[in-house]
Amino acid sequence: MVQAQRIYPRFRNPGRRKQPLRLSLNLNPEIAKRIHRISLGLPELTGSPIRVLMRPQLTAYRGELLSGHPVFGNAVYAASFIRKRRIVLETELLKQPLSLRLILIHEIFHFVWARLGNRLRREYATLLNEELKHGAKGELGESSNVRKTLLTHGSRHARDYVCESFCDSAAWLYAGVKHHPEFTLARRWSKLRKSWFDSVFAVPRAC
Repeated sequence: MVQAQRIYPRFRNPGRRKQPLRLSLNLNPEIAKRIHRISLGLPELTGSPIRVLMRPQLTAYRGELLSGHPVFGNAVYAASFIRKRRIVLETELLKQPLSLRLILIHEIFHFVWARLGNRLRREYATLLNEELKHGAKGELGESSNVRKTLLTHGSRHARDYVCESFCDSAAWLYAGVKHHPEFTLARRWSKLRKSWFDSVFAVPRAC
């Protein structure tokens, strides 16, 4: 005879809220304040802390991020490590406050993109496809603009373009930078992107 077992289902506590996103800033106090002020303009994001580091002479070399070896690889301003929840920024950005704001928020939104979900990622891709169908020129950041020029070279570039465009658009919208030479997308299309972001981020999103 099999003895009946009572099974107690596990329910989530409906009153429990997800942790608001926090940046872990192992930086000197003045730089930490600057980074913290930039994050205040973000919509409500949730997730475990993202560690932010600053290092000099960043280069990308054979799939790795190097610091202090400028003769190897290509110079970069930042890199994100999604699984390690870490962002590394080039110290030169401290001399370029507008670029620091744009690049930091761009990097944070790489974490958002990774957890946005397929439906919303497809929605954003559809928005871009509509722009391309109507011949929209320009973009809202250098990263996405470079990928846009490579769209005829295969599907990998298309995926990269959608992701970089999402992150650049978030930086354009939330960094508090009104004018920048890299904001070259026509107002008609940038307004449609803003409407999409306003709708999607009207509720907290994981990153």
